[in-house]
Amino acid sequence: MKKKLIGLVAAVLLLLQGCSFENIMQDDLLMTVQDQETISAAEYAYRDVTTLRVPVGESTLNPYRMVTDTSLRVVPLLYDSLVKLNLSYGYDLCIASQIHLQGTSCTVTLRPDILFWDGTPLTAEDVQYSYRQAVGTQNQYTQQLSHVTGVRVLSDTQLLFSLKEADVLFANLLTFPIMKNGSAADPVGSGRYRIAEEELLERNQHWYKGDSGKIQRIRLVQQPDRETGFYSMKIGSLDYLFVDLDETVAETGGSIHYVPMPYLLYIGINDSRARFSDQRFRQMLAAAVDGGELLENAYYDRARQTSYPFPADWGELTGFAAGQSQDFERVQALMAELGLDNRDDEGYIIMGARRVPVNILVNSDNSAKLQIAWTLQETLRSIGLDATVSSVPFSEYQERVAARQYDLYIGEVKLKDNLDLTSLFTVWLQQTEPANQQTLEAYNQWRQGTGSLSAFLDSFSSAVPFIPIGTRSGTIYYNREIYYDLSATAQDVFFNIQDW
Repeated sequence: MKKKLIGLVAAVLLLLQGCSFENIMQDDLLMTVQDQETISAAEYAYRDVTTLRVPVGESTLNPYRMVTDTSLRVVPLLYDSLVKLNLSYGYDLCIASQIHLQGTSCTVTLRPDILFWDGTPLTAEDVQYSYRQAVGTQNQYTQQLSHVTGVRVLSDTQLLFSLKEADVLFANLLTFPIMKNGSAADPVGSGRYRIAEEELLERNQHWYKGDSGKIQRIRLVQQPDRETGFYSMKIGSLDYLFVDLDETVAETGGSIHYVPMPYLLYIGINDSRARFSDQRFRQMLAAAVDGGELLENAYYDRARQTSYPFPADWGELTGFAAGQSQDFERVQALMAELGLDNRDDEGYIIMGARRVPVNILVNSDNSAKLQIAWTLQETLRSIGLDATVSSVPFSEYQERVAARQYDLYIGEVKLKDNLDLTSLFTVWLQQTEPANQQTLEAYNQWRQGTGSLSAFLDSFSSAVPFIPIGTRSGTIYYNREIYYDLSATAQDVFFNIQDW
């Protein structure tokens, strides 16, 4: 209590002295997560919040014309989609009432009771119009629909999506916002809130799940950048701010909630180099790695370990074994098979008269990735490998990864809503080791519906084309007066606002 009183007096003195924006935004604003203080309910009298102030980065509310991530975060409030991603990276039906996927065709049946803000019914033509908006110009949703070749209206409540190739998780991509046919200039949606006036949203009385929740209005506040958002939270002109960063947690005087994100952190392996072309050597590396330790040292509690190339919370992984975990007995057994049992006086493995080197490439501009590289270096040295770290600027890092100028590298990739690993194929397709090629084939068979997820995961765990570490989280900063039970996903950071 004494500490808080001193802080209050200091804050008053600063105000009396006419402190500037820069003074307020000094080192005390950004802090590591260990130092984040929380205020218990016993110390603070909560009250119901009915108006929520959230940031936007531009004036347009047309989702297909937005360019800032800040503005795109409010899209799910205004526009429902055919499906909505849930907390297990699966989907829940929203505007769609049924989805039938067969090969390269996906038939979607709509709920008959969906109304737009203006009371007019939502039909298949509105969905087709929205799809054309998504693919007509480059926007946030263009890439996720890139392997759709066309959308045909079958009736007022049914459409047919045609695909370039089969994808068992295609339904996860039906998250693009649905707007009324012809309303691009003055957009109309069917979401939980409607545009009441400029920079003000009100609850949509026509929303298909009914008018519920305590948040009646949402005030949109223009925020040009992240630092301004932190400052606005600190002085109380914002109530809710999502930040998709991985460096530090800011002190804003409010509360925080972590949002699991589909950012896969992994250790890339160059199988074109002699030692790493041996499947047993890659298995040995995977057995030596403790993903939990790597994440804890870099992200504290803002990341979740995974042994597979998918988020650990993905519902489809339920029932599967935990996967590869740190196992020093297996490390020693594999080293013996590989003939790595001679050591020098310092405990390093030697082949002939030389130590076995392993170089780890990392982006020097990212402190969390650097910490992962350093921790991994210590781990590999502990089992006798002469591990070193090459930290280089991001541009050079990208060039060296593309040219395969590394032994290992610390990587991160954002998975799409369907958890597609295609973005890793740039590295994967460069690999020529037979076990890795077989794993790639098992992956393609599963995605196309001719193979099983189990077969792919077994092949992946055996071949070890790369080593998954985990997925990191984003952060919601919110007004401490909001005591409601928050849930949020990467697609919708206001996931359960209707239940607050």
